[in-house]
Amino acid sequence: MTTYQSFIRPPYVGKTVINYLVQKFPYHSLEEWEFLISEKRIKVQGEVVYAEKELALGDILEYEPIPGRITEPEVDGNYTILKETEGFLFVDKPGNLPMHPAGRYRTKTLLSFLEKQYPKIIPVHRLDRETSGIVIFAKSEVSRKWLQKKFEAREVFKEYFAIVLGRIDKEQRLDGFIGKDIHSKIRKKMVYSPTVFPNSKSCSTLIIPISYNTKKDMSLVLVRPVTGRIHQIRASLLYLGFPIVGDKMYGKRETIFLDFVNYGMTESLKEELGFDRQMLHAYSISYMDDRENQVIKVSSLPLKEMEDYFPDWKNYVP
Repeated sequence: MTTYQSFIRPPYVGKTVINYLVQKFPYHSLEEWEFLISEKRIKVQGEVVYAEKELALGDILEYEPIPGRITEPEVDGNYTILKETEGFLFVDKPGNLPMHPAGRYRTKTLLSFLEKQYPKIIPVHRLDRETSGIVIFAKSEVSRKWLQKKFEAREVFKEYFAIVLGRIDKEQRLDGFIGKDIHSKIRKKMVYSPTVFPNSKSCSTLIIPISYNTKKDMSLVLVRPVTGRIHQIRASLLYLGFPIVGDKMYGKRETIFLDFVNYGMTESLKEELGFDRQMLHAYSISYMDDRENQVIKVSSLPLKEMEDYFPDWKNYVP
């Protein structure tokens, strides 16, 4: 029987087994996890455990699923390791692959795939499931904290490509605020505003037009986020009137997301969206490694759609 492992790291150190399982993997209910523990399908450090056992840093929790209990959606598992150093992995994540277990996704995640070869890696930052491109994993907690401080100090520079509806003719920089969209039916949706509003955070985004496809009325833009807020790029482009092609939540019609949740990706939805996922791609990431006194810059592979609809994109990107 296949078992799945999870490496215990902050902030879960000191939590009980049952609390960890319910918080980290909500695809099972509290009652289901209690049942699996009673069936001796949960182990820590190779030993069968009880629900209230406290977890320690470095513990390895094992879970033996019951066949047929969970049906996970299909994902695109064709990730690529772009660069490996002593402290980090730089990975090119495809679209339609979640970063870590959540919702119905348990074993079919980038973290789960990588942990088969690197059991102690830790995500330093994250991408949405549908966003493709480069993401960094640390090989130790020390490495994660070191790079996380650079993220917090805005010393890590990221570039994204986005395919958007409409024609963007000039470079634009949005300096404003982002926060929960209290007028939306979608709980997770954010909204950009040029002025501050309750519980909002400052955000800044530079948007550079690269190419335009007249036939499709789509633009390819290079995006350089100065800050790193949740959904910052998607909300900012929607504010400008250039939503990302394929974006269900920040598209021309917000109810597309609700239709997708209720009915899945139907042919009519796909036709309306243009693509079956949002065309946002994390293209490059760079920072100064003070320890080695060198700049680290890693670029991902381009989107197939960029090559198809904007074959001259390389002529405009340094």
